[in-house]
Amino acid sequence: MATAETELAVESGITLQKRVLSTPEVLAQSVANMAPSAAMALLPLFVFFDAGNGAWLSFGISVIVLLIVAYCAAQFATRINSAGSFYVWVTRALGPGAGSAAGWGLVLGYLFTGIACVLGFEIYGDNFLVGLGLSPSNHVVRGLLYVVGGLAPAIMAVSDIKISQRVAFILESISVTIILILCIAVFVHNGGVIDMHQLKLEGAKPGGIVVGMVLAIFAFVGFESAGALGQEAKDPAKSVPRAILWSCGIIGVFYLIVVYAQVYGFGAAGFGKATAPLPQLASVVGLGELGHFIAIGITCSMFACALACLTAGSRMLLSLGHDGLLPKVFTHTSKRTHAPDMAIWAVAIPMTVIPVAFIAAGSNDAVLSSEEGTLATYGFMLAYALVALAAPLYLRKIGENKSVAWVLGLLGAVTMLFVFYVNWIPTAIPNDIFPALAGSYKALPYVFIVWTVVGLVWYFIIKMTRPDVVRAAGTWGDASDPAAAAEEEAGNRV
Repeated sequence: MATAETELAVESGITLQKRVLSTPEVLAQSVANMAPSAAMALLPLFVFFDAGNGAWLSFGISVIVLLIVAYCAAQFATRINSAGSFYVWVTRALGPGAGSAAGWGLVLGYLFTGIACVLGFEIYGDNFLVGLGLSPSNHVVRGLLYVVGGLAPAIMAVSDIKISQRVAFILESISVTIILILCIAVFVHNGGVIDMHQLKLEGAKPGGIVVGMVLAIFAFVGFESAGALGQEAKDPAKSVPRAILWSCGIIGVFYLIVVYAQVYGFGAAGFGKATAPLPQLASVVGLGELGHFIAIGITCSMFACALACLTAGSRMLLSLGHDGLLPKVFTHTSKRTHAPDMAIWAVAIPMTVIPVAFIAAGSNDAVLSSEEGTLATYGFMLAYALVALAAPLYLRKIGENKSVAWVLGLLGAVTMLFVFYVNWIPTAIPNDIFPALAGSYKALPYVFIVWTVVGLVWYFIIKMTRPDVVRAAGTWGDASDPAAAAEEEAGNRV
């Protein structure tokens, strides 16, 4: 039987490279998109502002919750291989409306994570250059850093998927190693690893720990992006689910170590005053020169994350365009490299222009990075909630009903909704349990809601005007289980 991938790819002119990425290269996609070094640069500090000495617990709970989501995503990844990942997976279980909402949420997530990475690339690139004696007020240099941080990853993403994955993995590995050396130095400097202030959660409030989970979750987003390589991986049924689960678990442990070490190294009072925590922490423990290498490593991590956002985001646009839910221009692929070039540039241009515009208007780059990260997290949380809910329903649909999938799926979906709720409701209904969002953060839940509504309205317009498009949605991709194969055959006959 010809697969939907084969027939539809020929029919649409889409020619992604087939079966070229090894397991390490697929894992590199998730790790680079998580950008652990970049995530640890500022996110622990932002989480600390809400959670205090409970920052490590915000990350710890997030590890558990996202491993649950990873388990649910892996149930699809072992059975369905598609560049559309969550969009296709959720569509198979909950229908095209929910699937398009999941895809639309991930587009928001990848775009604004990319924006946060461009901002971070400028922040730490400038930090490194200042260490070399360049004035921080040199706006020409800062402007160039924004452009390089946004457009250079796009050029690499269009050139060759294998090269971009290897570069991302090498950059991230070096940076993670340097940060772990710093953590060891903190423990040696403090004479041990026990910090009773953190372990006893001194001064931390439950509401702040939960609110802090939004940015803690942002540190993990991207672990699912290996799913976008389902058609380019050599052994997708094994490498993709492994990448999703391993990246979440291994990097989650790394996060716990680094968050704990940062608060321990500075002390609660000192950490709250830090502006570039990791390089400054190197000076605190007597390794000031290491700070320059950390700045380089984090800058490289930001670059790798931007590259990974372009890889995953472009393939989501390509899949939605292929199915007719977005303009067909997103399905164009390079004749030389088979990369979805138009979709890549569709993400890269706003990823570069938006931060430049906001900074030119007077925004603070560090604060703006946190805001964009928060907004991106809402998009990911929507997709995560839907895939968690979809997994047990899909397994039942194909005759593999699993009690553990029902428990974990419902727990994952409810948790995502709850975390969003406690971040949004204090803004609308003030209370003494959960701290309300301040400043421009108050608008972010509404920006996310508007984005979601626009996506759903567009979907319903397509459904009313082109019902054949909606009926065939989510059928692009290889399937290794009978139910999925039957759906592909039905889609081919439409």
